Amino acid sequence: MKLKFLIALFFGGLCLEGFAKTFNITEQKLLEMVKKSNPTLDEIQATFLSSSAQANEASDKLGYELYGGYNHQATNERALILFIPVFSSVNQYRLGVKKYTKYGVVLDLNRSIDSRSATERYTDLTTTADELGIQMDLWKDFMGKLTKAKLDNAKEMEKKDKIQAEISKNVLKNNVRRLFWNLVANKEKLRITQRLYDTAQRQLKDAKKRRSNSVADKAEVARFESLVHSRKGSILSLEYEREILFKNLRELFPTLNTKELVVGDVNFNKTIFDVFACTAQIDQQNEVPFDHTKYDEVVKILKGIQKRSYKIDNTYDDIDVKLDLRLRRVGVSSETDDNVNYTGSYAGSIRDMNENDRSAMSAGLMVNIPFGEDREETKKIKEKVSEKKFDANINKIESNVIATHHQVKKSVALLTNVIKTQKENSKQLAIRVKEMKKKYSQARIPEYALIQDEESLLSSDLNIVDTQLLVVTTILDYVSVFNTFPCSFNR
Repeated sequence: MKLKFLIALFFGGLCLEGFAKTFNITEQKLLEMVKKSNPTLDEIQATFLSSSAQANEASDKLGYELYGGYNHQATNERALILFIPVFSSVNQYRLGVKKYTKYGVVLDLNRSIDSRSATERYTDLTTTADELGIQMDLWKDFMGKLTKAKLDNAKEMEKKDKIQAEISKNVLKNNVRRLFWNLVANKEKLRITQRLYDTAQRQLKDAKKRRSNSVADKAEVARFESLVHSRKGSILSLEYEREILFKNLRELFPTLNTKELVVGDVNFNKTIFDVFACTAQIDQQNEVPFDHTKYDEVVKILKGIQKRSYKIDNTYDDIDVKLDLRLRRVGVSSETDDNVNYTGSYAGSIRDMNENDRSAMSAGLMVNIPFGEDREETKKIKEKVSEKKFDANINKIESNVIATHHQVKKSVALLTNVIKTQKENSKQLAIRVKEMKKKYSQARIPEYALIQDEESLLSSDLNIVDTQLLVVTTILDYVSVFNTFPCSFNR
C-alpha cells in the first residue's frame, strides 16, 4: 500500500512539473512580457543609449579639462663662456585647467614653476608664472556658430532617437500582437479543419458499414479514406504553421524556450467586432490625425538637423583664423648676500610676484587658408549627401504616415465587404451541404458530390478566418503609426 502511494506521488509530481512548464499564451501576458527585458527591446534601448552617449560626449568636450606635467633635466655640459653657468639640474612643473565653450573660445589658466641649480653657487633659482590664455576663433567658428550647430545636432539626434525608441517599442508591441492573432487564427482554422476531419471519419465509418451491407462499393470507401487522409494532412500542415509561429515567439522571448506553449481561448468574433469599431473611428477621420502619431515630431527634428548640417558642411573649405592672447604674471626668486652665491625658493618667487609688477602679454594670430578645387568639390558632395540623406528619410516618414491613413481606410472598407460576401457564401454552402447529406444518405447523389460541397464550405470558412486576420493586422499596422489613436483595439 505504501509502495503504491509512493508511485502515485512520483507520477503526480511529474504531472505537476509538466503543468508548471506549460505557458498559456494570452495577449495580456505577451503585452506584459514586451515591457520586460528581451533581445529586441535591448536592441532598441542600445540604439538610444548610443545616441545619448554621443550627445554626452559632445557636451563633455565643452567641460573643464585639468592637465599637468613635469620635466627634469640634468647635464654635465661645460660652459661656453666662463661666467655663464650651465644649469645641471632643472625641474619644471605645470598645472592648469582649460575650459572649452560653445562660443568658440578656449580659456586656459595655468601655473608653471621652473627651479634650477648649477654647481654650488646657484641653488634652487625659481621662476613662477601664472598665465591666462584666451584662444578665439575669428571666422569659421566665430561666436561658436559651428560648435553650437554640432552640439545642437547631437542633442537633437538624441531627442529624435528617444522618440524613435518609443515608436520602435510600440511597433514591437504590435508585432507581438500580430504574432498572437496569427496563432489565434491558426487555432480557429485548426478547429474548423478538425471538425470536418471528424465528419470525414464518421463518413468513412458509415461507408464501410454501407459496403458491408452491399449498398456502397469499394471505390466509395476508398474516396472517403482519401478524404480522411487529406484532412489529416491539412491539420498537420496547420500544426506545422503553428510551430513556426511558436518558434518566432520563442525568439522574441527566450524565457519561453523551456515551456510548452498553448494558445489561450479567445472570443475571435468579439475581437473582430472591436476591430470594426476601430475602423469606423478611422473612417471618420477626414484628415490625417497627426495628433496621434510621433512621426511628425521626428520629421520636425530631422528638418532642423538637416539645416544645421548644411551650415556645418558649408564651412568645410572656409579659412580658419584664430586669435591667441596670453596674460602672464611672473615672480623670480634669486637672492644673494655676496654677489657670488645665489639661492632661491618657490615661496620667494610667489612673494616677488605679489610685491612687484612683473606682468607680460603676448598676442598671436594664426591663419589657415585652404585652396584648391578638390576641397570645393568635396564640400559640394558633402552638402549633397546631407540633402539627399535627410530628404529621403523625411519623405519616407511623411509618405508612410499619409499613405497608412488613406490606404487603411480603403483597405478595411474592401475587406469588410469581402468578409460579408464570404460569410454569405458559407451560409449558403452550409445549407447546401446539409441538403446534400440527406440526398447522399438516400443514395440520390454520389459521394464525390457531397465531398466537393464540403470542401467548398471548408475553403470558405478558412477564407473568412484569413480575411478577418488580415483586417486585424491592417489595424495593427495603423496603430503602429498612429500609436495614440483612441479606439478599444489599440491597447
